[in-house]
Amino acid sequence: MSMSDSEELENQPWYRNPMVWLVISLPMTAVIAGITTIFIAANTEDGLVVDDYYKQGLAINEVIGHDRMAKELGLRAFVDANSQTGEIRLELSSAAAFEPPPELTFKLIHRTLSGQDQITSLSRIGGKAVYKGFIKPPINEGRWTIQILEEQKWRLKQNFTTRKAEHILLNITA
Repeated sequence: MSMSDSEELENQPWYRNPMVWLVISLPMTAVIAGITTIFIAANTEDGLVVDDYYKQGLAINEVIGHDRMAKELGLRAFVDANSQTGEIRLELSSAAAFEPPPELTFKLIHRTLSGQDQITSLSRIGGKAVYKGFIKPPINEGRWTIQILEEQKWRLKQNFTTRKAEHILLNITA
C-alpha cells in the first residue's frame, strides 16, 4: 500500500471502508437470525407435546380393545369427505349382526399439527347405516388420520395423505 492509498483511506468517511461493513455484518446477521427464531417460536404451535401423556399411556389398552371389537364385528366404512365444503358422508357396514348407532364420532387428526385436528358428530340419515356431518373446511394437504368411533365400544382408523382434491374417498376396514 502506498502512502497515497493510506492517506486516502484515512480521509474517507467510516462508512466507505469495506472492513467496517464486514465487522458490522457478522453480528448483525446473528441478531437478525435470533429475532427470526424468536418470531417463529412464538407464532407456531407445539403440536407434539401432550400434557397428560401418562393417562394416555394407561388408556392404550382400552383403545386396543375398541380396535379389536371393530375387527370382531367386521366393520367397514366408506367415507366421502368434501374438502371444500366440509361435508362428510359415511356408509357403515358390518359382516356380523350389527345395530348401527344413531350417532358416530368422526375425528380428523393431522399427523403433526394438532391445531388442525377436528372432531364432529355424524348423524344417521334414514333407516340405513348412512351418516352425515360437517367439519370446518378446507382440508389442507398433508398427512392425516381419520378415526370413526362409537364411544366406549369400537373404533375404525385409517391414515392417509391428501393432495389438492375436492373429494377425499376412503374405504376403511377393521
